[in-house]
Amino acid sequence: MGQPQRKKEKVVELSGPPIMQGQLKTISLGDVLQLLAGRGERLLVLIHLPDGVGRVFLEGENLFHVEIAGSQYEEGLSALRKLISLKDGRFEVRLPIRWPEEGNLIGPVQALLLEALRQEDEASFKETFFNEDLFEKALEFDPPEVTEREELKPSLLERVSKKFSEADNLILLDKQGEVIEERGESKSEELAGIVSYAVFHLQEIGNLLSLGELSGFALAKKNKLIGAVSLDENIIALKVPFKKGLLWWSKKLIELRKELVQ
Repeated sequence: MGQPQRKKEKVVELSGPPIMQGQLKTISLGDVLQLLAGRGERLLVLIHLPDGVGRVFLEGENLFHVEIAGSQYEEGLSALRKLISLKDGRFEVRLPIRWPEEGNLIGPVQALLLEALRQEDEASFKETFFNEDLFEKALEFDPPEVTEREELKPSLLERVSKKFSEADNLILLDKQGEVIEERGESKSEELAGIVSYAVFHLQEIGNLLSLGELSGFALAKKNKLIGAVSLDENIIALKVPFKKGLLWWSKKLIELRKELVQ
């Protein structure tokens, strides 16, 4: 005997014009939720899907309820993961007329977004396949002896290139904006100019916004993302295809800087 189908409360959403609307190809859902968290209101974000609709209920700085209703029903963190990974689609922000009786994902917006991204990264890793023969040969490889003159530690740019193999351009700058090392097929002059100018003004921007000393930035330019992190003596900059939101890239750049300064 099958289980009875779960009854879902219908939420009336047409309460006049939306407070905000847009396309996910220009701004990610994660960025939208972070912007809305500062409003301190109860808000409903509708995400229009090909076969249904996603709903994210915000209560001030906290998420309260997330669901996807359509040909299939999902809720909670799994629904949030699917929604923030969307690269296209239309969204609307409205004042909710009805509110779910019980929330299924209650907690700070920032913390839950990071957890969803962490799980997404783990899921992607589990789906990575490799050639078993090549893997066995790699395990059997006996590296040659290293003399005292040889450098064991890879350079900063080598370490970064292993983490961001998809980068079109990677450069290492000094604090004066001079290129020390570069990798990739794209010309480094334009990237170096943008990055050195932005890093030069980071301290002033941080003071104006009362954020303290800023150690890096990420910005989207058409279908490319330009990012940089400032170290003690150098600046690492990269240009990559913009396939993830700014929130995801901000998290990756923060992790990169922590790794490089250790």
